[in-house]
Amino acid sequence: MNTAISMNAPQRRLCLEVAWEIDAVARVLPGLVPRVADSDGAADPHFVVRAMAGRLLRLSSVLMGLADGDDDPDTLMRVFDLQAGQG
Repeated sequence: MNTAISMNAPQRRLCLEVAWEIDAVARVLPGLVPRVADSDGAADPHFVVRAMAGRLLRLSSVLMGLADGDDDPDTLMRVFDLQAGQG
């Protein structure tokens, strides 16, 4: 069974735009939540937002790799599954 997905140019462009917007939002998020100076670290909302933003960056990276079609799907799956780095 062929599981490949084919995208025309407008679909690919939209897919990349979505990934780029997710990336941009993820990069802005940590700056919107101030770090709490007297927190114990783990409960600090700033660190929670940073962790969520990091996951969004990882997901957008996988989405861009899929849309570009240049990256190995197995490598992208390892990034998605948190077994490999983002880059």
